[in-house]
Amino acid sequence: MTTGAAFAAPTAERLAAEHPEWRGWLGLLDVVAAAARGRVWRDAVPDRIDGRAPALAGATLRVERDAVQRLIEALFTASGVAGLQRAATRTNALELLSASIELDAARFSSLAEAAGAPAPAFAAVAPLVAVPWLQACGERRRNAAAAADTAWCPVCGAWAALAEARGLERERRLRCTRCGADWRTSWLACPFCENDDHTQLASLVAPEVGDVRKVDACNVCRGYVKTVTTLAAADAGSVRLLELATVDLDVAAVERGYGRPPGLGHVLDVGVVERRGGRRFWR
Repeated sequence: MTTGAAFAAPTAERLAAEHPEWRGWLGLLDVVAAAARGRVWRDAVPDRIDGRAPALAGATLRVERDAVQRLIEALFTASGVAGLQRAATRTNALELLSASIELDAARFSSLAEAAGAPAPAFAAVAPLVAVPWLQACGERRRNAAAAADTAWCPVCGAWAALAEARGLERERRLRCTRCGADWRTSWLACPFCENDDHTQLASLVAPEVGDVRKVDACNVCRGYVKTVTTLAAADAGSVRLLELATVDLDVAAVERGYGRPPGLGHVLDVGVVERRGGRRFWR
């Protein structure tokens, strides 16, 4: 590997060609990307989301139920799973959005049962329902999320999905695949447990690519972060493709006993309100 080498940013087309088995998931990401361009989600960003950590903790989301329902139907249809397609209109749209924001596995299970949907497929697709709104919030908070001392996202509380070693300086930036947030973290410490004993930090590196793409792991808490060398910050959609394109690093880490915590790193307790009626539904 030559100095200054960077991981080539993946495209959906390239990933589909190289991994035909991923086309279903890529189709779901296309639905998310299209929805994220919609004004309805930008209009639903809370006016005040500053001064908290994460920024969305305790926020209120006001959104039209029909917009949420359309997104659910598009995602469940794109999944190609017949049981999900039939369940789309039987799913409580606002409750599913709330559960998706909170990554609430128990509510995913109960909602799937109530809708007569296959639980594993439901739980796989459901977290995507919140992504267009979270991405809109992340874009509003882009500059405010420049630095944080946590492994969880300073905007939406999700655990960092990966890290970018960015630019010539190789600044280490954690990235969130839900809202696209981008925040600085130290190279010399585990972001999960703050262990800074270098003898307890490890890297999993493939000889053919060197540190262009690798796993940075901690032998104290057994957590890990995937790290890719990039020239510039990826946008939110590209971060989701990066996360998918490096799934082999997840496999390598898990095979060696490393892992990442489930759920969110910080409770959000976002209130979901139907905009037209002004009635609060779920929190």
